[in-house]
Amino acid sequence: MDILIKEKPRAPIDYTEDDVELLARTIYGEARDQGEEGMAAVGNVVINRLNKKSWYGDSIQEIIKLPEQFSLFNAETKPDKYPKDQNYIDTMNATTDDPYFVQSMEIARGILDGRIKDNTDGATHYFNPDKADPVWKDSPKMKSIKKIGNHSFYLEA
Repeated sequence: MDILIKEKPRAPIDYTEDDVELLARTIYGEARDQGEEGMAAVGNVVINRLNKKSWYGDSIQEIIKLPEQFSLFNAETKPDKYPKDQNYIDTMNATTDDPYFVQSMEIARGILDGRIKDNTDGATHYFNPDKADPVWKDSPKMKSIKKIGNHSFYLEA
């Protein structure tokens, strides 16, 4: 994988196998159609939030499952507001028979081990402008960083 070539070392993170799986499912559900770079970018946003030590949460599990933060999990975190869509079902049922899930697992572990660079320049947020128009993007606290694949990446100041 080209993304395993690091530009700047990142310290490895203490993690559990549950963290690897949840990060991989997040990468798979949010970016499996975005190529390696886009998949790594989604994973890096989670780690950037963890490193920021802010309102996002204190663990990978908390950050990913914070309501309305990663749309893939909206059906879990706000079931009264969001139904389980096909992407959620496919993501939760993905196995190592699916090459995109295998790739997601490899990327998740590479990020957690510190082998995959942060290709988002520290971004803490992202969205697909073809599918969403979040109000937070216009906040003076947000700085547009870059676009990777179909996702626009932002940093919260």
